[in-house]
Amino acid sequence: MTPLIRIRIGRALAATALTVSSGLAIDAQPPAPAVPPAAYSVGTAFDTARNRLVVFGGYVNGAYAGDTWEWDGRVWTRVTSTGPIARNSPALVYDAARRQIVLFGGDTRATGALGDTWTYDGTTWRQLDVAGPPARSTHQMVYDARRHRVLLFGGASGGTMYGDTWEWDGSRWTRVATDGPSPRTLHGLAYDAGRQRVVMFGGTSVLAPDAPSYRETWEWDGRRWVLADTTGPSARDHVSMGYDAARGAVVLHGGGLGPVDPGETWVYDGKWTRLTADGPRRRYARLEFDPRANALLLYGGFDRRPSNELWRLRGAEWERVAP
Repeated sequence: MTPLIRIRIGRALAATALTVSSGLAIDAQPPAPAVPPAAYSVGTAFDTARNRLVVFGGYVNGAYAGDTWEWDGRVWTRVTSTGPIARNSPALVYDAARRQIVLFGGDTRATGALGDTWTYDGTTWRQLDVAGPPARSTHQMVYDARRHRVLLFGGASGGTMYGDTWEWDGSRWTRVATDGPSPRTLHGLAYDAGRQRVVMFGGTSVLAPDAPSYRETWEWDGRRWVLADTTGPSARDHVSMGYDAARGAVVLHGGGLGPVDPGETWVYDGKWTRLTADGPRRRYARLEFDPRANALLLYGGFDRRPSNELWRLRGAEWERVAP
């Protein structure tokens, strides 16, 4: 029979099973792997030079998060708690031309919307002393690989909705359009590398539980916005969108706060097609393509509560990624 030894540590009494062979081995449970906290409205970007999914910010248990986490394909690591102040709904994107992540904006209750610009090189966050778009949160940014620019559209600050379009060239922000889609927030945005277009879908112009949302699909060709479609997914906000290089198309997942099923997955290659297999029920999750796994990753989001789960889309099937 395996002997049981009780070890008193302070006031706690621990029972440990011991196996006796040539020596004495302690059968102990390994510690649970570290993971980012489940949070609302985080920012993410995939660093393709280092093959890391980077997660920053969000709203956690009544407080704002300011930690930076990375996932290397196997484990999560909290890499730094210094850098931008803790915040909700920042926009992050990987700038491949300059091999760094760009962050803009977000909000806190204490300061309201933020209008700061930061870069992250995998080691250090650096705030840039540059003028840029008006402060905002719940906006979206993508990287235009053809033009080597970061594109920003929309967002909100208090009761103000934005419909302006900005570009970041690595040293300065430039407003490139004020026409096109109406001012909105909680929309989806993705760069279609195959068609060399930025694709935008959905969103809302009113921050209220029963606010109407949009069903429009817009495309930006580097010069102007064009209304490309008004069919496809039903009208929705809290949209998650990303480009799936494996299938050569933009993917939309979940969204909506009304009758929309947040498990829906749609594909857009100039026209919309719904996948038959639904995925996790999520609103406002983040979609990033992992070239090492040749698959689209979905992180976080919420339905009835915030999530820190990581899922992978390969073909038509979603699979949960451990841990």
